[in-house]
Amino acid sequence: MNDYYKNCPFPKPVDKKKKKKANGWKGKKDRFCKYCGKPYAERHEVFGGSNRQLSIDKGWQVDVCTEHHGELQANITSWAQEENERLRQLYQTKEEEELMEAGASKEQARKMWIDMVGRSYL
Repeated sequence: MNDYYKNCPFPKPVDKKKKKKANGWKGKKDRFCKYCGKPYAERHEVFGGSNRQLSIDKGWQVDVCTEHHGELQANITSWAQEENERLRQLYQTKEEEELMEAGASKEQARKMWIDMVGRSYL
């Protein structure tokens, strides 16, 4: 905001709303599917819904081709359900280990995880 609006009797309101992050297309041609190796992989956020932004911030993402991404998103097949559960457990374990290395106990790390994500997958 420039100085003119700060000195007005009715200054413009400052937009305090956080902008949502997105997995852009930058570098998409250099990404390959984790499962089949196809190029131009998309990023699949392991924790979706209200935790999508957290997944982007923390890097809890997997590069997958369009077909595998659609299957993981739909979460209908037994493979997709098992893989989504495995990925969630993997990232929870990694995050809890990082918290324990920072000085938290195992119970504290689990509580911090639940406060952050909402539930435990282990």
